[in-house]
Amino acid sequence: MANRTQDNAASWNCTPEALVALSRAVTTARLLSGVVHEVNNALLVISGTVELLDARSDIPEQARRPLERLRSQSGRMAAAVAQVTAFTQARVEPGRVDLAELARIAVDLRRFAVSRAGLTIELNGATEPCPVSGNTAALHQALLNLIITAEHALAGTRGHISVDAAMSGPWATVRVADDRARPSIEADTLFDPFGGAGGPSDMSGLHLFAARAIAEAHGGVLRVEANGAGTSFIVRIPALTVQKP
Repeated sequence: MANRTQDNAASWNCTPEALVALSRAVTTARLLSGVVHEVNNALLVISGTVELLDARSDIPEQARRPLERLRSQSGRMAAAVAQVTAFTQARVEPGRVDLAELARIAVDLRRFAVSRAGLTIELNGATEPCPVSGNTAALHQALLNLIITAEHALAGTRGHISVDAAMSGPWATVRVADDRARPSIEADTLFDPFGGAGGPSDMSGLHLFAARAIAEAHGGVLRVEANGAGTSFIVRIPALTVQKP
C-alpha cells in the first residue's frame, strides 16, 4: 500500500511542500466552518437587538438611521453566511441543479476576494436556467475552482474575470474567462495536480484537476481556450431534458 501511495505521489509530482499546502487548506476549511457558525450566532444577537431597540418608542429619531444601517449590514452579512453554509451543507445525492444559479452564487462568494486583490469580476448571461442532473456541492466547487484559478493567474495585474452561463444545444455551459494572454504553462500539463507554474505553493493544478474530474463525473468536459484576447475555461455538462407529458 505504501509503495502504491509513493508511486501515485511521484506521478502527480506531489512534493512535501505541496502536501503541506494541501493540509493547510483542509485545516483552513475546518476552521472556517467553525468561524461561520460563530459569526452566524453573533449576527443573530445583533439583528435581534436591533429589532428590540427599533420597537421601543423612546428611541430618539436621530438613532433610527444608525439602527437601519445596522439592520441592513447585518442582513447583508447573514446572506453571505447563508451562501457559505448552503455550499458546505449541499446535498450529496444527485438531483436537478441549475448551473446558471451556481455560477451566480460562485461569483457572489468570490466578489469580495477578487476586489481585495485589485481585480474585477462580472457575471454575464445566466438569465435563463441551465438545468443539469448532478451533485450541487461538487459542481459548485468546480466553478469556484475555475474562478480562483483565474484570480491567481491575474495576481498583481488589475485584470478582469468574466463568467458566462448559457445553454448551448444539449449542453449547459459555463465559461470562466480572464484577460491574460495565455496560460503560463502548456495546456496539456495545466490539469496536472500540483503542476502549477508558481512553485509548490501554487495549487492551480489541483484546482483544475478537481474541476475536470467533477465535469467528467457528470458526463461533461472541461477544456481551455487561449488566445490574444484572453484565457477561458469552459465547463460543459449534459443538459437535463424535461420529459413531456
